[in-house]
Amino acid sequence: MIEVFVADSSYLCREGVIALIEDCKGVKLVGEADNSKTLVSKIGKIQPDILMLNYASSAFNFEDIGLIMNFLPKTKILAVTHSFTLEEITAAIEAGVTSHVLLECSREEISDAIYATAKDDKFFCGQIVDKMMRAGGSDDLSKLAEEIACDPIKISTRELDIIKLIAEGNTNKEIAEELFISTHTVMTHRKNIMSKLGINNTAGIVLYAVRENLIDPGKFLFDQGSS
Repeated sequence: MIEVFVADSSYLCREGVIALIEDCKGVKLVGEADNSKTLVSKIGKIQPDILMLNYASSAFNFEDIGLIMNFLPKTKILAVTHSFTLEEITAAIEAGVTSHVLLECSREEISDAIYATAKDDKFFCGQIVDKMMRAGGSDDLSKLAEEIACDPIKISTRELDIIKLIAEGNTNKEIAEELFISTHTVMTHRKNIMSKLGINNTAGIVLYAVRENLIDPGKFLFDQGSS
């Protein structure tokens, strides 16, 4: 079970993140704080796996990151903010942040960030990486973006499930029944997947699944009865 502590001065933002955590399998909320003093007094006793911190909210700052890193080195910090500047991202990473997403990111992207951070993998949302890569004249930021090795193309967990099922030869109806969603939702996901991957047919989805080891190439056979 991944234990997560949430720190944000905004009640609405905090509750939104908590609601997302409660929907994540294998993830448990173990505490929350709306200011630095409460954060420090609580988190030392709990020692969570991840601290989801909005360092840009009124009651927190970069010093909180350094403080947590000093006395809880095993706790990973996942920053979740409304917006960002390149200077803030650089400062956050230098302070010890493992991952960084925005509050406007999709539910899937934020949950993926939680799972990745728990495994000590760096996860930065596509918007952040894209801006860092476009930082003209800043070798440090471009290098930093390469180091976190984050692909701006983000495939959600649900999309990966659908890619795998498509590659295994399932129809839209069969996928809908397997995942307990509507056929229309499957078709929408299929369109989004092809748009993200820059492909326009099922064969492209199959090739992606093989390349990413989502299916065993040896088990995949095209329907020999089709013409």
